[in-house]
Amino acid sequence: MIAEESLNKTWFIDIDGTIVKQLYNQDIDKAIDSLGENSYTIETPIEKSVTFLNRIPKEDTVVLTTARDGKHKDHTERMLSHFGVRYDRIMFDLRAGPRYLINDIKPAGTAGNTDPINTAFSLNVERDEGIDLKV
Repeated sequence: MIAEESLNKTWFIDIDGTIVKQLYNQDIDKAIDSLGENSYTIETPIEKSVTFLNRIPKEDTVVLTTARDGKHKDHTERMLSHFGVRYDRIMFDLRAGPRYLINDIKPAGTAGNTDPINTAFSLNVERDEGIDLKV
């Protein structure tokens, strides 16, 4: 019998207010104007979120999501590297409103499972408080 826990997972995780303290695009613009390539130093990591991300198994995929402008890609990647944040991809230019994850249920027998497996989950965390989950 295969359980959902044995399947590789894809994690969609927001950046601002979840991995690092909330910043707005205009704050990043000002930092880039004044600090150049060192603009990432204005960022503040949320340590328990960084720890959480680094505990996600390497076989899983981590997709970071953000409403940051695509023009902040270099800044954001330098910041994530500086803080040692593990990820596979980043999606920029998303809307700041709600995000929905919709996925199909794996029917019995499709992954060696005897029962259907739910494949869509969500979690809301308090802004700037971080992720407090066990992986």
